[in-house]
Amino acid sequence: MTRTEYGALLCGMALLGFAQSGGASGGGFATRDLNPILQPIYLPTLATFNDRNGWQIDQSLYITNTMQEESKGNESLLIDVENYRYELALRFRHEQWLARVDVPMISNSGGELDGLIEDWHDFFGFSNGDRSDHPQDQINIGYGRDGAVEYRQDSSSSGLADISLAIGYQAQNGTAWFAGIELPTGSTDDFSGNEAIDVALWLSRQWQLDEEVGSFALLGVSFPGDGDDYLESLVVNEIWVAQLGMDYLINPSVIVTAQLDMHSRTIEDSDLTAFGNSLQLLLGVGFPELFPYHRLDLFFTEDILVGSAPDFSFGIRLSGRYD
Repeated sequence: MTRTEYGALLCGMALLGFAQSGGASGGGFATRDLNPILQPIYLPTLATFNDRNGWQIDQSLYITNTMQEESKGNESLLIDVENYRYELALRFRHEQWLARVDVPMISNSGGELDGLIEDWHDFFGFSNGDRSDHPQDQINIGYGRDGAVEYRQDSSSSGLADISLAIGYQAQNGTAWFAGIELPTGSTDDFSGNEAIDVALWLSRQWQLDEEVGSFALLGVSFPGDGDDYLESLVVNEIWVAQLGMDYLINPSVIVTAQLDMHSRTIEDSDLTAFGNSLQLLLGVGFPELFPYHRLDLFFTEDILVGSAPDFSFGIRLSGRYD
């Protein structure tokens, strides 16, 4: 990261540590860069917990359709895939202690949405970019560097991905500090894991600005492990992550959310946008009272820094609280 980026993160940490405490906002979403090549890397994400002692269980499904082609210098990248990511998230609170377990499943395929997306672009007069140069509903992922193939997938895959565990402590001022580890339960054979142990440290905060508006933020750093068969040690030693967002309570039954997800460079000495600093925007709508003791959220993400994350992802989350 540059000195400016480090400075921005440090300022953000100070804001997290000294912001005025208040009631809890919705807490944001555990979204991340869903680039299929980078998904095995452990990145800290926001999480909501039961307000009282007890469990919260989240089930989330992310659907991403990506068509990206990029070539610079000695590097070339092609990502043509439809990706499905299901996450079972277990959250537990006891007084000020917090624990979370995230169990993801990943599926990569050619999918069935290419035609729908191209028709959507045509209807609104948007460009289809590189999509017009490739057949619909085919999977083709490749990354080449210095004449060597570093990553290649041309057939569908699915499997259990890397499970992560984290423990946190929420201070009296509301800031929660976490340490987490991602275990190599996935596999490079089905492109669901990096076969390495990753660790991460982060802090998060929620606070209420008034009766209708709440905000939330996360800042952290990930230390990816060195998987023998995953990108041949090209992943950087540390990745900084930040998330920031706001909720607006329209009425007791409807809440809308806007959230920014950011991370620093992921691949050493790469000039490709897909492996550089990433910035995406999430917009969502939640229904806190649709089911008793459950909340349903619908959301989508768009890459604000074009090419730094998949161009469009859609998600759904069902949360339940159990005292």
